[in-house]
Order: sequence, then structure tokens, then C-alpha cells
Amino acid sequence: MPYISTIKNTAFRIDTNEENHAITLDGTVHVVDWRPLAPLAADAKGQVGVGGRYSLLLGGRSYEVFARRITKADETNYQTYEILVEGQRFEVKVEDERAKLLASLAKGAATSGLANVQSPMPGLVVGTPVEVGASVTQGQTVVILEAMKMENDLSAPISGVVREVRVSKGQTVEQGAVLIVIEAHKEE
Repeated sequence: MPYISTIKNTAFRIDTNEENHAITLDGTVHVVDWRPLAPLAADAKGQVGVGGRYSLLLGGRSYEVFARRITKADETNYQTYEILVEGQRFEVKVEDERAKLLASLAKGAATSGLANVQSPMPGLVVGTPVEVGASVTQGQTVVILEAMKMENDLSAPISGVVREVRVSKGQTVEQGAVLIVIEAHKEE
């Protein structure tokens, strides 16, 4: 599964392949051997967090890695991990690549009062639960798109009124195609 990992404001695309013990980092394949050594200890309430100590063999070199999940107040579409390797601490933000793409398209360009809902990838429209003239709220599903054998709910990036529905059920669309146009509610 592809992920986007961000360290010190630099993003990296990571694909994992557990079958052949390899990861692809920005297009370069690395063979890794990753083994858990010890889980995290339970806290005072008896709950165990995500992470622990690991042994990592990479490029013929052995590393001991400590990793733990950090929960941050502003996290919505990503997770943050603290990683310690050879005395260096890294804070790594990990996002599912598909979720990141959907979230970036959902933000839309609402400066003109119009926002487009675009297809984040090629796919098949399996539903359009809104019609022209319908009032929608930000985050409401306006198109259901099937891509890579998964259904993706595409949501309204702004609250407003649906001005155009450019697709219908059963239609195939290309990445970037405008599917729905929403006009922001006028302030009174």
C-alpha cells in the first residue's frame, strides 16, 4: 500500500511489499529485514500504545529502532510517529496516499465562490446522490466513484448549492475531470 511520509517538511512516497521484504522509497527499491524486539510497556491504565523496539537490517547494516505512535490534537487524515535511530529523533507524519489525494482535491478553490469536485483518479461513477439546485454542506458526499475495486465517497469542499452535475451513474471518468460544481452560499 502506498503512503506519503513527511519528515522535516520533506515528503517521501513509500510502497511496502511484505512478500519480498522490500520497500520502495521515491522509486528506489530497498530490501529490508524488520523484526520486533519488544512491544511498548503498558501505561498506568493498562493500555499499550502502537510501537516498540525493532531490529532493522538495511543495506547489510543493523539498526535498533524505537518507534511509537504520537497522538496530536490536529491529526485528522494522518498519523504521527516518533522514531529513534542511532540517537537521532525523527517525527514522521504518515498518510495513506489515496486519502491524501482525496483530501487535497476536497479543499477546492473556493475563492471565486465556486468549487469543483474533481476525480482524484480514473474510475466509474456509481452514484450521484445530489441534483442541480440541491443545498449541500461541506463534507457531504456528492459523488461515489469506483476506482481500483474500491468505492470512494467524494465530498463537497464547501457548503453551497449544486450548480452543475457533469456526470451520471455508469459513466467512466479520467483523473482530474470536473464532476460537480458547487456555488458557495451567498452571505447576507
